[in-house]
Amino acid sequence: MASTVEDVLERINADKYRWVDIQYTDVLGNLKTVTIPAKSLDTASFREGAIAVDRKSLLYEEGDHVALIPDPSSFAVIPWEPSTVRFIASASAPLDPRSILEKMVSKDQKQAFSIGSEIDFYIMDAMVTDASKFSYGAYFDARELAVSQYDGRLERPARRFETMNADLGRAVRLQIGDYADLCGVDVVALHHESGRLQHEIALGRAPLLKAADDFMTVKHLTKNSAMLVGAMATFAPKISDSEPMSEVHINVSAWKEGENKFLDAEEGKPLSQMGYYFLAGIVDHMRALSAFLLPSTLSYKDLTRAERLKAMGAVVRIPAPLKGEADKRVEYRLADPTINPYIAYAAFVAAGLDGISKKLSFDSKKEVVPPRSLAESLSSLLSDHDFLKGIMSDDALHTYIELKENDINEVHSRLSGFEMTKYQNI
Repeated sequence: MASTVEDVLERINADKYRWVDIQYTDVLGNLKTVTIPAKSLDTASFREGAIAVDRKSLLYEEGDHVALIPDPSSFAVIPWEPSTVRFIASASAPLDPRSILEKMVSKDQKQAFSIGSEIDFYIMDAMVTDASKFSYGAYFDARELAVSQYDGRLERPARRFETMNADLGRAVRLQIGDYADLCGVDVVALHHESGRLQHEIALGRAPLLKAADDFMTVKHLTKNSAMLVGAMATFAPKISDSEPMSEVHINVSAWKEGENKFLDAEEGKPLSQMGYYFLAGIVDHMRALSAFLLPSTLSYKDLTRAERLKAMGAVVRIPAPLKGEADKRVEYRLADPTINPYIAYAAFVAAGLDGISKKLSFDSKKEVVPPRSLAESLSSLLSDHDFLKGIMSDDALHTYIELKENDINEVHSRLSGFEMTKYQNI
């Protein structure tokens, strides 16, 4: 993959690409795109900005426009638009999510952290929403929801790791994998998940900034891969009371001079002392972290899941390495695909570093108490955010919290079909 400014400009010119997508992410994790002519891109574009956008598009307050500065290492050809390339950009503003993660990377020079996430999603043929002033409902249909021609009942759908004859989303998954490879994203595995219509893509470990870029890239590729076959993909944490949650498992490791610092030099321990300090920091700040890692009202809909997650092993674990020291890592399981990966990864690593600096003790038998709502997570973040100092400014933190509180108020003010059914005859 081309990586320097000179390399990408030379390739764009040599291969006669005509359009450039400048992609950036708003505070809530929505991917935005501005398309510019390829001929307008020059060396100054990578230093001063390729184009400017209004601050409101990043969900900031009103103010001056901000410049989007493309990262040459994020160069990729849009697979379904062969005349178009893309760059992921940072915005010249303190509340820019990618800039927040860049601060995290520059703050800690003692070791380099790598992350590889496992991401769940659903593929369906149609979703019908009934949204009005008085009610809201959503109904979905998919080819895996096969109905028996004899009695009209749902036949058994594909389940986790199902083989090809019952797995009707396989072709879309393979297309996602092909597109990801073309875009320089390392895919470790693709498979059907536990839910009907549910799938998972596991990403290989990468340095923090690229890991977050890969997360956003894969979501973009997944949605477009589904659209190209007349389907749709959703990363919503919960699509139905009868289907399991979509989750994200975050695998993290720390490296210095090619050595995995989470690997224990002494035999018998599954993790180094530094690794246990990191783990303790994550657990210590778990409730505050949930404001970034479980950032939607849908993230808290499965109450049985909340009960199950009281066990430490359901929240964090140390997977058995398959490839020696290169695979030694910590896995955090209390996250979902609605995260903004730039802010989430920055906060996640900051919590671990706080555990390292304070030499916190990790107790694998301790019962954890995950938050039961987004409001509870935000309240925890308000009282526990010192570990984010130097990474996320007070303005950025309060803007994020305010946006999430708006989400809560908006959802609570809407009537649901379940509420109508529950109280209609009271």
